[in-house]
Amino acid sequence: MGRRGSLGAALAKHSRVGLDSSVLIYHLEGLAPYAALTKVVIAELARGAFTALISTISVTEILVKPLSDGAEDKVQICKAFLEELPNALFVPPSVAIAEEAARLRAVHKLRTPDALLIATALEEGATAFLTNDERLRRVEAEGISLLVLRDYVGS
Repeated sequence: MGRRGSLGAALAKHSRVGLDSSVLIYHLEGLAPYAALTKVVIAELARGAFTALISTISVTEILVKPLSDGAEDKVQICKAFLEELPNALFVPPSVAIAEEAARLRAVHKLRTPDALLIATALEEGATAFLTNDERLRRVEAEGISLLVLRDYVGS
């Protein structure tokens, strides 16, 4: 079992969860060992266990590889997946999100994309952020729980 129990149980504690782009990319690419965990995330979304808060910046990050590869079929698969993702709220950047991202970047030394994704989650009332980036744990000081996929491998 993962260091913190099961991912499903961790997600069940939150009604609004910010999703890092990596979670969706791992799912779309079937990346082991994380694909099994991302299936749990999608299943929990489908049953309405929580609302996923996703920055539209993630759409950019998700589409870059298939576009770079010239894989139009994969681009369409990604777009369809995102359009059909249940209980997901896609949030475009706003001035408030940009200002919060700047603050997060300054205080926690985050990269701009990470700061934008976390600022989106915070501004939209998320109580957790799901990622696989251990470095983002420092934002827990902001009052948001960081759920790191790696912690749940084998759970």
